[in-house]
Amino acid sequence: MLPRSIALALALATLPAYAILIRPDRSDEEYRELATRYDTSIILEAPDGEGVLIAPRWVLTAAHMAKALQEMKEFPKLTFAGKAYEIKAVFIHPDWKKGGPGDIALLQLKIPVEGVEPTPIYREKDEGGKAVVIVGHGYTGKIGEKPLPKEKWDRKKRAAINTITKVTPRILGLEIKAGDDASDLQGAAGPGDSGGPAYAEVNGDLFVIGIGYATDDTNADGIIGNVGDWELYVRVSAYAGWIDQVTAKAAIDEAASILGPTDKP
Repeated sequence: MLPRSIALALALATLPAYAILIRPDRSDEEYRELATRYDTSIILEAPDGEGVLIAPRWVLTAAHMAKALQEMKEFPKLTFAGKAYEIKAVFIHPDWKKGGPGDIALLQLKIPVEGVEPTPIYREKDEGGKAVVIVGHGYTGKIGEKPLPKEKWDRKKRAAINTITKVTPRILGLEIKAGDDASDLQGAAGPGDSGGPAYAEVNGDLFVIGIGYATDDTNADGIIGNVGDWELYVRVSAYAGWIDQVTAKAAIDEAASILGPTDKP
């Protein structure tokens, strides 16, 4: 089980999951260079938020970010490899409630993405202890510092390394550690990137293992992303069946709309 402070945060309210804060003793350039290796992670422009390409026409994100897209006058276009793609439809997990787990959604694109190889979802149930890379475009700064005003966000893509230290049936927890316990390029969430992916490399292959949706201010010090706080990620393997169901039904519906009604013999 997750610590009581996290359980309480989930029962009441959680703070949005955000972009990448960096270690005070590491250079920003290292985090930005790491991010260049993860081209399936993109900014949603809703007005911020993150998503990840898991199939040529499918982007996985957080439900509350998908809801923000639905509330816009029109969907923004998503950019992969310098080309813009239109969103055709939004699918929010039916169990999602604001501030709680189940914070996962799918965005269907009108046409397949070219020039970017999608990152498949992770389906196994052995996430505990795995190293992950988290990615985001929003606010950055040093771990333990208060967020800067939004007008000072640079919206540059950064990536960082952390470890899955807690697993529940639907949530992955990443603890922000201190000193020698932290990874060399440890990062923490900062304002601006709910829906960002956690990638894991398993047997040489890359997978999307989590979707960021909240941070628990365990220290109750008002600083999001401080040592001892927890980053909460939707456990993607727990929703693999729902993802398969949505994508398969969408394909069937599209085929039916193209072929039209057929007469029964």
